[in-house]
Amino acid sequence: MLSLLISLLPVAFAGTMSTVPASVTIIILLSSNALRGAWSFLIGSFAGALLLVGGAAVGLRFLPVREGPDQNVKVALVGLVVAAALIGYGIYLLSHTRGTDSAARGRMRTRVGSARSWEFLVLGLALNLRPKAILLSLTAGTLIGLQGLGPLAGTLVVLAYVLIAQSEIVVPIVLRMRRPERADALLTRLDLWLQHHSQTITGITLLVAGVFIAGLGIARL
Repeated sequence: MLSLLISLLPVAFAGTMSTVPASVTIIILLSSNALRGAWSFLIGSFAGALLLVGGAAVGLRFLPVREGPDQNVKVALVGLVVAAALIGYGIYLLSHTRGTDSAARGRMRTRVGSARSWEFLVLGLALNLRPKAILLSLTAGTLIGLQGLGPLAGTLVVLAYVLIAQSEIVVPIVLRMRRPERADALLTRLDLWLQHHSQTITGITLLVAGVFIAGLGIARL
């Protein structure tokens, strides 16, 4: 189980470096709703990731494929296709510049100030439906499902992966709780930095995840 967790770390790291959830968390923490909204957002995001990763891991057991070399080849080909998509999209992001949508961010700041807990919960769930989030969650779930773990071990691995992948939301919340007198300034600077570098960060993490998944696919051939 430990070796599986280690092999999942690059995928979890790619999930952790998702700038959209981090930016949304910071916007919420800088609003009047602050921790109440951020915790609801985290619960929704965690539940959504858990459903995707766990669903992929469990669903793999019901696929009509046989054990043996043929299955390995099929899994390897799927992995290589996913890796090619990640690497291609990563290169695209790194080679194209895109300005920040200040108007959309302004509307979000205005909206979170009056939003209710269930709306933050739904927002957290919805952000798991981004193409990158879906792809990484399904990849992690597939890697877990292929190991044939028992229910308890499989559940623990899924929970561990999701906890690591959700750290881009957890870390700002913990910072806000532990150092409230300094958090606003730190979070504001971090938000500005993410606005200017989010595309580069996403592109690099997609490249890293793509190369890792390609390596796993080639190893199964």
